[in-house]
Amino acid sequence: MPDTTRWRVGLIGTGRLGSALAVALARRGEPVLVVFDRESERAGALARRIPGCSVAASAQDVVDSCDLVFLTVPDDLIEATCSALRWRPGTAAVHCSGAHGLDVLEPARRAGAWIGGFHPVQTFAGTEADAERLAGCVFGIEAGEPLRAYLEELAYRLGGYPLAVEGSNRVLYHAAAVFASNAVVTLAAVAARIWQELRLPAEQATRGLAPLMRTTVENIERLGTAQALTGPVARGDVETVRRHVSALAGRFPELLGLYREITRQTVALAEQRGLDRVTAQAILEAVETAQES
Repeated sequence: MPDTTRWRVGLIGTGRLGSALAVALARRGEPVLVVFDRESERAGALARRIPGCSVAASAQDVVDSCDLVFLTVPDDLIEATCSALRWRPGTAAVHCSGAHGLDVLEPARRAGAWIGGFHPVQTFAGTEADAERLAGCVFGIEAGEPLRAYLEELAYRLGGYPLAVEGSNRVLYHAAAVFASNAVVTLAAVAARIWQELRLPAEQATRGLAPLMRTTVENIERLGTAQALTGPVARGDVETVRRHVSALAGRFPELLGLYREITRQTVALAEQRGLDRVTAQAILEAVETAQES
């Protein structure tokens, strides 16, 4: 394995994640030499942000000229992309998928390359600020030695924290990330939809919810989940929960199942911070009864 301090780095795929990673690596002194994307204009825009970086004519050119290649293509293209390339012994192929294990990189392993997964638990907006959002992130890492040690050190250099994620644990790890990110967006959309039914324009509904959500996230980071919990369940307000259920049943019956399951989980969290069992049971009965009616 070559001296990792001199590894030449390349990326195949210059979407939001790939672009953020490439810029962040370059800012931390990693030699990002070449990038490739089927959309050449997008690859060119990224290369211009990184001193000394150029656009490869093909994905194979990235593999041929680099020691470490990040496959930052969409998840469903990783395996096909890897299979189409001629890998060299002693180089490394690393994907950035949270959902996939190392099996999608098997063609590279058979050719003698080291393989690994390096997944930042972060969402990207496609802006100039994306690269800095990697600081403070957890990076889900799967690799054998000595690549694992390199990727763990890389996570620290990017200002993040490595987390070993292997085998079947990877699917659960990714599901947790979906709850923390994608599900939050969906819940925001549900809340905004209800407000829109009250004749609040969609843009105002979303904008109006944002400060509440932002403060909630800040409180979670500062206090932890249990102590950050507020609202009727946290304070044992059974009557308000009943009124919620009644209102939803009348105008949004399709949301009752969602409200019920969220309330179940919220009750469990509220009990961690002192909600008594009698009140907790009363809240659960309020939502269960609504589902049965």
